[in-house]
Amino acid sequence: MINTAALFSTAFLPGQAGFDTDAITGLAEWRLDTPMLFKLLIGADAQAVAWPIYDDGEDCLCVLAAPMVQAQASWQALSALMDRPRDAASISARSAISALLAGGQPWIILDSVQLIPYDIDTPEYAAALDAQRAEAQALHSALLRGDREALASLLAAGATSPATGYWSATADAQLADVEELEGEDLPFLQGLEVRKWLEDALCYEVAALGQPDILGLVTPYGRWIVPLSLNVTTLGVYHAHDSWITFATAEAPDAHGVLDLNGTMVLPPAPGALNVISPHLVQQIDRDGASRLLRLPDGTLLFESVYYFRQRDDGYIDIQRQTHDDERNVCGVIDATGKVVLPTAYSSVQDFGAKKKIAIVSQRIDDRFLFGLANKQGELLAPCQYETIDSATTSSPPRLRKNLIFAIDAQGRACMLTLDGKQAFTPLYPPAHHLRGVAVQSDFLYVVKDGMAWTMDFTGRLLEQLDTVDNFKAAITAQLSETMGLGKKKAVPRNSFTPAQILARADREQLHAMATLLLLGDAELAARCVDITLEELAEDDQEEEYEGDTPAAACFFLLWCTAADVLGHGATLDWKSVDEVPHIHLHIELPALRDFRWAEREDGDALDDGLAAIAAHLAPHQLHLVNMNGGEDTYYLGVVRAQDAEAFSKVALQAALRPVVY
Repeated sequence: MINTAALFSTAFLPGQAGFDTDAITGLAEWRLDTPMLFKLLIGADAQAVAWPIYDDGEDCLCVLAAPMVQAQASWQALSALMDRPRDAASISARSAISALLAGGQPWIILDSVQLIPYDIDTPEYAAALDAQRAEAQALHSALLRGDREALASLLAAGATSPATGYWSATADAQLADVEELEGEDLPFLQGLEVRKWLEDALCYEVAALGQPDILGLVTPYGRWIVPLSLNVTTLGVYHAHDSWITFATAEAPDAHGVLDLNGTMVLPPAPGALNVISPHLVQQIDRDGASRLLRLPDGTLLFESVYYFRQRDDGYIDIQRQTHDDERNVCGVIDATGKVVLPTAYSSVQDFGAKKKIAIVSQRIDDRFLFGLANKQGELLAPCQYETIDSATTSSPPRLRKNLIFAIDAQGRACMLTLDGKQAFTPLYPPAHHLRGVAVQSDFLYVVKDGMAWTMDFTGRLLEQLDTVDNFKAAITAQLSETMGLGKKKAVPRNSFTPAQILARADREQLHAMATLLLLGDAELAARCVDITLEELAEDDQEEEYEGDTPAAACFFLLWCTAADVLGHGATLDWKSVDEVPHIHLHIELPALRDFRWAEREDGDALDDGLAAIAAHLAPHQLHLVNMNGGEDTYYLGVVRAQDAEAFSKVALQAALRPVVY
């Protein structure tokens, strides 16, 4: 959807008898911004009203309305301040606005819903709507005073401009419904070749008959965004979501320029290629490969000699500087507007943490890559002098343990870093294992002193001598091998069952008891849940097999799936799904979870940390989070009442499950 503002008229407002969304008359629209004229016409008597075209606007104030007679009077007063039109286009445009307003219905509506960056019925949206109404009232006051300075951009505006908007009797009055229509029903498409519908631009790509290489863009209501007179031969709408269209013309096919979604020229064609990076940035690449970064829409040069950009998971952009043959690539980080977050001085920059705003950076020093820490203010907190800084992946922020970060210095010694990049203690001992996940635990380290493995706390104090380093490593290797199933192979027990086998062992009374626990004591809903489960099993393909250590366990899982998928009382989360924790209310639809916030989330927190936060939130509601079967990579979650927690564990254990109650 392209963010658009629209003016239209209606005989009645929502809530009044006779209101009909099919009787709305379009007046004007403008993409990407709300024109000054739209606000001026809404004026001093603007009132916020609901607008049922939007689902969330059915009962919520979301658009501005004013009497049409006020808008007509404002237009007449503005026209009196304007200079006489000097060309036919200006005369025609003013006449069109006059005629449309004169023929409008009693109420004029300004719809800027898509341009307000908040959800309807939120305090932020209400504040933005109030600010728009205040701006409309201020413009109306300026008009009454004859304040030419306040109205300067409008008085100097052309026929179609950001200040006046696009006016037409065909302007679409329902912004949410701009879609492809049948070409034979649109007179402005007659005599043109319709090449395709471009959803990204909400336009038809067309060509003139007999000139198939000359392209244009036109909306379903007849507004030309790219007129054929521009002689465009190459159109790129891949970046329409960033507000831009790239193009080249027949006169200069190897030169590329940028238009906005209103068809306004932003960058005139220049030799070379263009790569839109964000709504504010474009990379311009010369024929010889030289590259620069320009700001949109004004074309200001931000960086010379840059050739690589990558959108990061933390919302920033990696930028890599072009170097000569004898130099190594160096990179930095910018935000979406081109502001430098970290200068191009590093070999790599990992993602910033969501909470602590710290990233791991690296530099090549004496033919080896060493790591440090930097923050979003561009400060190097810890110099690049560490062989390793602990993180979940090679692009993740540093992993935190008690607000400290595990590192190994350039001499191979283990230490912990504070959040400001300082060493928590002087490094003296190397880690006792090469795997970071083994070397560092939740509150201690394994280190080596005089050939022996020790535990050491996060202050650098040795705690307990364990064994020789070789024996320690051998024991860890054996544990890892067993965990990963690399030891001696054992016969795999049969652990799947057909519907018939499950039904033959199904104990309806036991199932009903389990369902009642999972559905917070609602026995009637539990009975329905059991019925659904058994009915689906009876109708299922008899060759199908369901997993479970026993038929009863398989049946309990199916029962849980019914409660989760059909009734919204459970959720399946993979062990890596940490980012879904803040959205748990979307997976388990309980009132007690609607206001859950993971306020204490730290960078590096795992799913178990998130589940603990959910459990703490549920505790005052006398509810427990439960996992149907612990010890698996997948968490089968539900919620039980505190009074039912013991009974839940008992019945789950009877079915050969491994329940976990948080």
